[in-house]
Parts: sequence; C-alpha cells; structure tokens
Amino acid sequence: MSKPAWLQSQLDDRARTADAVGAAADQMNVCRRIADGLNAKGQDHTSDPYWQAAVGESHRLTAVAEAAGIDVHDIGAEAARRR
Repeated sequence: MSKPAWLQSQLDDRARTADAVGAAADQMNVCRRIADGLNAKGQDHTSDPYWQAAVGESHRLTAVAEAAGIDVHDIGAEAARRR
C-alpha cells in the first residue's frame, strides 16, 4: 500500500533535513580535525588554505541546514555528538 502524497512529502522533508544536519555537522568536524592537526604541529590553522576551504564549505552546508529551519547550535550539538 502506498503512502498518501502528503505523508510522503513530510517524510521526504524530514529526510532532507536530517541529511542537511548530518552534512553540516560532519563538515564542522572536518574543520576541527584540520585545525587540531595543524595546531599539534605548532602551525596556525587560520592561514591554511585547506582549513579555509573546509570552513567555506561548512558555512555553505550550515546555510542549507538553516534554510531548512535548523538552528546553528543544533548543528554544533550534532557535530559534538558525532565526535
């Protein structure tokens, strides 16, 4: 038995929202790992081009999640949970 269109739409929206939160949280952790690795070597991470690119992608993914109604603090909490 197929789901009614309204129900499938809600399920699809929830899946897209979960994907957006997960992607943003994972990217936050990528930024953190890059910074941690550089700092452990005694290097400043803020001038590193890979870290800068990762932060740019993190901001883009966070904006996508925020557009879906997710608070940036919830994304940070999910990133911490995934560490």
